[in-house]
Amino acid sequence: MEDPAETLRTNLREWIGLDDQIRALQNQIREIRERKNTLGTEILEFMRGNNLDNFVIDGNAGTIARQQRTVRPPLRRDAIRTQLLLQFADQPQRVAEALRAIEGIPEGAEDMSVGGTVRELLTRRLPRTQRITLG
Repeated sequence: MEDPAETLRTNLREWIGLDDQIRALQNQIREIRERKNTLGTEILEFMRGNNLDNFVIDGNAGTIARQQRTVRPPLRRDAIRTQLLLQFADQPQRVAEALRAIEGIPEGAEDMSVGGTVRELLTRRLPRTQRITLG
């Protein structure tokens, strides 16, 4: 029968080893993501400069598309509060009722925003593969 203290030491060493592996892989992922973003910026500039929206790639690589998305920051509770007080300054009863109703909404739970930032990004779609099994 193995000593519980020795079992704990073994488990701790293995856990630390796995944690080190995870950290190393996360660093590799970060480096790969940075390189991908750098290349993506260059590709987007080329596509924008040549008025291209899609690249269809031979083989199973699929397509790479240029898209524009509008990213809107969520409307925060304090912004709602401020606007209500500005709009209904002469009606404090209505402001209080509205604020009580808003209190049930957790911070950032709903995107009720207006305006936003337009982002351009690359997306890749892989062709669907059909797997047929003969039994």
